[in-house]
Amino acid sequence: MGLLKFLFIAITVLWLVRLVFRLVFPWAMRKMAQKVMGDAQQQHQHRNAPHRNAGQRQPDGKIRIDYVPPKNQTKGAKKAGEFVEFEEIKSSAE
Repeated sequence: MGLLKFLFIAITVLWLVRLVFRLVFPWAMRKMAQKVMGDAQQQHQHRNAPHRNAGQRQPDGKIRIDYVPPKNQTKGAKKAGEFVEFEEIKSSAE
């Protein structure tokens, strides 16, 4: 009799846990998805704030150059010194 009572209680408890899980899990997942979407929207709004890019947007076809290197730099070949031309001589012993 004790085994039947144990099996009945175990099956009932597992059935109730399954029922509660089926009701609570979708609700919890929906809440978590809403939180993640809200955080993503908040980050997107923060990154694309209107005060951040005000007046910096260039119309299409315009080029803006931020850095122009100085003109007085000398090239590497001019500073390297003299170059001597040479010819490779192959030995006839081969």
